[in-house]
Amino acid sequence: MSLQHHILLGPEHLEGNGGLGRYVLVPGDPGRADRIATHLKDVEKRGNPRGHHAHLGHLEDDVEGGPVDVLVISSGMGSGSSEIILQELLACGARRLVRVGSCGSMTEAIAPGQVVIATGAVRDERTTHDYAPPEFPALAHPAAVEALRAGARSEGLAEETFLGICHSKASFYAREFGHGPAGKANLEYCAWLRRCGVVASEMEASTLFVLAAAASGPPAPIGGSAPSDCQAGAVLAVYATDDPERDFAPALAVESERKAIRVALAGVSVWAARDRSGG
Repeated sequence: MSLQHHILLGPEHLEGNGGLGRYVLVPGDPGRADRIATHLKDVEKRGNPRGHHAHLGHLEDDVEGGPVDVLVISSGMGSGSSEIILQELLACGARRLVRVGSCGSMTEAIAPGQVVIATGAVRDERTTHDYAPPEFPALAHPAAVEALRAGARSEGLAEETFLGICHSKASFYAREFGHGPAGKANLEYCAWLRRCGVVASEMEASTLFVLAAAASGPPAPIGGSAPSDCQAGAVLAVYATDDPERDFAPALAVESERKAIRVALAGVSVWAARDRSGG
């Protein structure tokens, strides 16, 4: 069995769900991967010296068609690390992926402790420019967005979950919080994004969306999905605001992560049910 160099997984580890492959949940934080895995059944944990431990298990809720095969693996922080992990997952056959991450709110309408489902991302991370021209949009797949939205509703979290475009950046301290000699220009850039309606700032969603789009085959009619269709979405726990003077509340970060995990897992169940019924 041939294994990918960094994730130490092969195509056999992505098999499941009647040939569609495992639904892959990709948090940045390996600790969050561990916490997500506690919600799975019959978990096999494959250790990784780089910290990208893989958790293979399944969901056993009342999903039409039986258990849903799932893989949870951390991407690490930032677009560079994410690109490596995601590219190797795609090479193994991953076709359904959801980022379960964290973010800072960029609007007063969304508070710490709440959740954002990203519909698209500003490509401010440089990595995806080696895959697609700057004008190419980074979009979540509509099927992923709708499944995650339904998951939020089924968990009773519709009033605390928001849809919107996120900002995927390469630099945490300089770009978002104005550190360094270009600090003023960076803060002005983020203010510009706010005026454009961007709702949250994070670091990995655009990489996921662009790589998933590039890995997809020919488009399918809206009546169903093609086997080669690669679908990706992102659920973001709102840890704080992006205000440089903000007070960080750890309890709200924990609360929002729990909500984001609930939305992601419920969304995967909906996603699987819809895939099994032909979309």
